[in-house]
Amino acid sequence: MKLGLENKVALVSGGSKGIGRACAELLAEEGCQVMVVARGIEGIEASVQAIRAAGGRAAGVAADMSDASGVQRAVDATREAFGAPDIVISNVHGGEPCDFLKDDPAEFTDSFQNLVMSVVHLARATLPHMQAQGWGRLLTIGTAAAKEPAAGLRLMAANTARAGVVTLNKSLADEFAGQGITVNTLATGWIATEHMLDHIGQMAAAKGQPADAMLGKLARGIPVGRPGRPVEIASLAVYLCSDLAGYLTGCLIPVDGGSHRSAW
Repeated sequence: MKLGLENKVALVSGGSKGIGRACAELLAEEGCQVMVVARGIEGIEASVQAIRAAGGRAAGVAADMSDASGVQRAVDATREAFGAPDIVISNVHGGEPCDFLKDDPAEFTDSFQNLVMSVVHLARATLPHMQAQGWGRLLTIGTAAAKEPAAGLRLMAANTARAGVVTLNKSLADEFAGQGITVNTLATGWIATEHMLDHIGQMAAAKGQPADAMLGKLARGIPVGRPGRPVEIASLAVYLCSDLAGYLTGCLIPVDGGSHRSAW
């Protein structure tokens, strides 16, 4: 299916691996000009080369998206390479586990800066162009933990900030819906990315269990019986960036193999 995204300019943060890379690759397949943004230059180069080898158009820039100057660096690089971004996918790592009573309460400040302020800076830097042309897409790759935190993972700081992103995006959606701009958040579950597998390995080691056994236990708790694949998130993300999804905005959309408890 062609989604009408030919020659659109897309900025994908966290685009060097996992879900972000899958989004960048699928957007390029649909004809977008893609700017891959991440912190590590090696991962950026690998992602860009893969897209180009498949016939797509891509460039990359190393930037810290939790910092306003890093966001501006990424947006400026996109403008220089392809033009102002029409599509923006925010995909920022949420933080590490913390002990609420023992660890520094600055963990909450750091999570807010990384997750909420990265979206604030990115939206402020890209919305004026979207307003001027009467079309734009802002999408955050979030987590189901923003609504239903998983017990035992000790991600309270990140979960709190993730919930703040959902509220921010709903407010942005309400404010800009009449200007052809949609803003949505994906609530992902367990996705088989390198980061997730590393995290499971650490959890298993801390409990003295084999990583495979813990992964199997987690999979049994997912109604579909397995973790998700990055492309299964990316395929929905790309659809949401198209005209076909122009009537869908302000939503937190679960993509978690049926793990969410509510029907709404």
